[in-house]
Amino acid sequence: MPTYLHKPLYLQIQEYLAEKIVSGDLKPETRILSERELSTELGVSRMTVRRAITELVNEGLLERVHGAGTFVARPKVDYSASELVSYNDAMLVRGLHVTRQLLEFDEVPASRRLSERLHVSIGHSLYYIILLYLANRIPVILERTYFPCERVPNLQDFDLEKTSIYDLMSEAYQICVSHIDQSIEANTASEIIARQLRVDEGFPLLMITRVVFRREDSRPVLYSQDLLRSDYARVSFSIQLKENG
Repeated sequence: MPTYLHKPLYLQIQEYLAEKIVSGDLKPETRILSERELSTELGVSRMTVRRAITELVNEGLLERVHGAGTFVARPKVDYSASELVSYNDAMLVRGLHVTRQLLEFDEVPASRRLSERLHVSIGHSLYYIILLYLANRIPVILERTYFPCERVPNLQDFDLEKTSIYDLMSEAYQICVSHIDQSIEANTASEIIARQLRVDEGFPLLMITRVVFRREDSRPVLYSQDLLRSDYARVSFSIQLKENG
């Protein structure tokens, strides 16, 4: 391990391991040496090694698995807030192989909550779609979407596994989007969601709730609740501050 003057030992170890992870010398899901083994190899105390590992866990580069050791964390897809509308494009840009599986397509009556979100009457006919996104064959996002049927007629005629919902809206239905209301909150996987995303029940998720409005009459055309695996996703925001005066 290279040494750097004036840097604490734990920080030198932290940067040494981080470099091996970022360079690819340590691959995702690789078990690293134990604290005892690292302290012997690097000639430092276990307390120093433990602090370096803890910092890397906090950064998301390592993860501790109870009873198994410490592993290199799987890389997360870092979405900007604007990219949350098209997961497919965001993942493709990052070099991931993306596929979609249509888990459910149904016509359902609007509940009170859905009627308020989509500005329709209770009982109004809605298309209900569940799509599972896989990145490099790993399920990472569950997209659950509702459309008022008359705003996207004959939606069942399209292959939703090959064509994105947003491409269909603009190209097949000539819907121009005026604005999108979106919120992000923490959630956990229910038994059914856990099976679909192949995680444990109670696994931490990010839930993105979205209402899409069309420009023509400012009416909502889509309501969705998307569930993202927290071990594969991170959301970034860029905030432009106004200058004083």
